[in-house]
Amino acid sequence: MAIRRQPDPAPNGPNFGIINTGNMTGPAQAAAFSQNVSQTNHITNEAVDKARDSIDDLRRRLEELRGQYPEVDAALRDLAMITPRLDEPDRDPGTLRYMLQNLVERCGGFPNLLAAAQLVQSTVVALLPGS
Repeated sequence: MAIRRQPDPAPNGPNFGIINTGNMTGPAQAAAFSQNVSQTNHITNEAVDKARDSIDDLRRRLEELRGQYPEVDAALRDLAMITPRLDEPDRDPGTLRYMLQNLVERCGGFPNLLAAAQLVQSTVVALLPGS
């Protein structure tokens, strides 16, 4: 038979609680003594503008080399797939990270394109959740 007057359990580590990676409404507490904490990521227009500027710069550099190297056309196709995703960076961030990595690898053989591609990668990744 359980004794009714036992104290509430004490947290036994840093993972005591509720971890939510989606949407939640209403209170969600792991114990009577716990606290609710939430985090909201706000993407500023300045961050989106930086990402768009870096993409435009890389696109301009790629257009100058178009037709000279086969990787350039593939990189331009990658940019064409990445650009519309700036409006919804939290939608399938894993795929966007993968596309950015492919873009950097395609531009890796060109020193002036590599730095521009890495800038695109860093500015777009800054828009993703958890960054």
